[in-house]
Amino acid sequence: MVKLSDQLKEMSGKERLDYLWEYYKWHLVGIIVLILFIWLAIDGLASKGEEPIGVTVISEATRDVVETLEIELESLDDDNFDIYFEHIQHQGGIIEENAYELIERLAMRIGVGQIDLLVTNDLFAEQLIGEDIFSPLDQVLLDETVDLFIDDALVVNGVLYGIPTADLAIFNQYDAYQDTYLLVPASGKNKQKTARLVADLTDN
Repeated sequence: MVKLSDQLKEMSGKERLDYLWEYYKWHLVGIIVLILFIWLAIDGLASKGEEPIGVTVISEATRDVVETLEIELESLDDDNFDIYFEHIQHQGGIIEENAYELIERLAMRIGVGQIDLLVTNDLFAEQLIGEDIFSPLDQVLLDETVDLFIDDALVVNGVLYGIPTADLAIFNQYDAYQDTYLLVPASGKNKQKTARLVADLTDN
């Protein structure tokens, strides 16, 4: 059997390159792809920040109130968590039938775990509770936080699901949030941070 080195000696420089490329190109391509994959994986892990706490508010509040609310909630950001705020406008207490795109968007975001806290009125909340959307609060919030609102909480079938925003800092100064509740979607990804945020709203 002729050695590779002996074969290469008899070839010109161009022939050597062509020969090596023809027989080893897939090895080289595989190595390059592997290096790229490892680099992308390392880069992705290095640059990936922690997901923010998703706060979605459904209310009749004016734009000015919503903008102020967003600023005040984001002022609670610290080194431990960031907040992503979204507001959905509605009229008449329940999102109307002609606003299916809002419901679809809300359902999608809840489904993929992007909403950690939801603020809405009791009528719409009870509709979603019937679909097993929310976690019982005693499973996700600190015991001392739950105890503060046990008397005024939104309770369905003996299970505590919502705490009144009228008793929470920031929300309690606005008329639009005197009859709404804060609930925790079961699909939320930031349970511990969510508990700390609600505790902050209780303490302030």
